[in-house]
Amino acid sequence: MLKIFISLVVLIFSFSSLSAQITIETERDSDGNVLLFAVNPTKVPYSVILNFSQLQNMTTPGGGNVTAIASPGRSKVATLKPTLAGQGTNYRYAYSFAKGNVYGKTKIDPIYLIPVAEGTPVKAVLNNNISNTLNKDEKDNSYVGISFIFEQPTLIVAPRKGVVAEMKMDYATDKENLNFSAEENYMEIYHEDGTITKLTVLKSGSAKVEVGDQVLPGQVLAESAGDNYQHGPHVRMVNQRTEKNGPDKLKYTYFPVVFATEEGNIEIKELSDFTVTHPKEIITRELNKKELKSFQSGN
Repeated sequence: MLKIFISLVVLIFSFSSLSAQITIETERDSDGNVLLFAVNPTKVPYSVILNFSQLQNMTTPGGGNVTAIASPGRSKVATLKPTLAGQGTNYRYAYSFAKGNVYGKTKIDPIYLIPVAEGTPVKAVLNNNISNTLNKDEKDNSYVGISFIFEQPTLIVAPRKGVVAEMKMDYATDKENLNFSAEENYMEIYHEDGTITKLTVLKSGSAKVEVGDQVLPGQVLAESAGDNYQHGPHVRMVNQRTEKNGPDKLKYTYFPVVFATEEGNIEIKELSDFTVTHPKEIITRELNKKELKSFQSGN
């Protein structure tokens, strides 16, 4: 029997986490311009802020702070142009970066599938912020995602179209009665609107996709885990976007999303019971013509 109470914690995403390092390279062209390129070794875009502490006889379209998107590979993120020809130039800068596209937008309001195999009965529970466990004197009710709890192990699926940005799938433990582990297996999916979905508590070695793969809504990603947790098998899901935090800093913000359920498309705000449904109109609403044709031929 499923327990109706759950106290979960979610670690705040760190800018110095497992994410690969974005590096900056410079070149000078024949006109004396300095070109700055971001080298991004990952499969998804990153947001970059260049903070110029010195610009001697040089200008940029963004002034002292330039925000740009580092696409996978090598891409130009800024151009420094001499102000006066024939005069000396100099510059100095620092930079910061965060996974995701700070300028990302969506053509339609996205609707997410519950990331569990269709037909599975689940309980949806709002996650508890880790700060409430570390500091019990003050309550932090900020949104940190949702847990979907089920009785039997099942398959975990993509809640929305995207690209597999990162994963860790090598954690296995014989510990029992767990409530949380910082080593849990996870996958991150980058969406074309610049946001990221993170799915946590996945079975070790069960990945059905690889980093860089494009996945479609409802596509199987991995098998569930959590059998050795106090509350049994479950998957945790949290969504984040990258935002500017002042002129020269970036931050990750968690935000709630709308799910497709038996009761319609809703934002889950309290303990709820559902039988997972994956409506075709939700699966196909972000697909391009080629993907839609492939989906229709397969169904």
